[in-house]
Amino acid sequence: MKRVIEKMRIIDFHTHCFPPHLAPKALSKLSENIHKEPEYDGTPQGLIKKMDACGIDKSVVLNIATNSRQESNVNAFALSLLGDEYGGRLIPFGSVHPDNPNVRDTIKTLIDGGIKGIKIHPDYTGHMVDSDELKPIFAACCEYGLPIVIHAGWDPVSPSLIHAPPEKTAKVLGEFPGLRLVAAHMGGTLLWEDVLRYLAGKDIWFDTSLACEYGLNPDLICSIIDAHPKDKILFGSDGPWSCPTKVADYIRSLGLGQKMEENIFYKNAEALLGITAV
Repeated sequence: MKRVIEKMRIIDFHTHCFPPHLAPKALSKLSENIHKEPEYDGTPQGLIKKMDACGIDKSVVLNIATNSRQESNVNAFALSLLGDEYGGRLIPFGSVHPDNPNVRDTIKTLIDGGIKGIKIHPDYTGHMVDSDELKPIFAACCEYGLPIVIHAGWDPVSPSLIHAPPEKTAKVLGEFPGLRLVAAHMGGTLLWEDVLRYLAGKDIWFDTSLACEYGLNPDLICSIIDAHPKDKILFGSDGPWSCPTKVADYIRSLGLGQKMEENIFYKNAEALLGITAV
């Protein structure tokens, strides 16, 4: 039996779920791509059940429009997660595809609907993170102060071309000062030496998703955390592809101390999103 996380308020900043009628197909395809079995069935109800089992108070649900045709449906689903049946425990992010000619209007509509941020995945859209095509999205997020999560580093969907390496992510920060940018996977899956070189210490958030799954050395993650602003590390599991308990155990094993653990597990997310964990 998996051990339940010891009780501390926890916001999981990196999860995924899908409409129930699409979840089986989506998980089957994704599981085949990444060669990993999911931890839950990919539905909102399955996510809530997993949260209950692992002691998670709230989860940020990162929705991704991988092509422009999906964008409207993806965002409609995101807005549906704000419904009463989920008790305010799911914090959905919307998504904007670079082909959208009305990025600013779409983002304003999402904000007006209660959405707290957006997610883009440069590997799925096929754009380098510092490309001209993504700049209108970054500019609009700057204008509205809206957090934006990017997949950062290696991804199995594009193993030979990394679309958001740390050096290019740093260029985005330089061009859009004040951008509330979250680089998932501790700044860049499997590129953590470059994260330490190019991103640590800058005005950017990292989430912890995939760090333990992909073997981020404890000494290296501690070096990144030590060099980085203490209010810009977020707990994230990347469910359904990782168990929150496993990730929390990894974070606790680093010996960061209670204050830093509280920052990572919920306080930093509360501040970024303007919410409370409970």
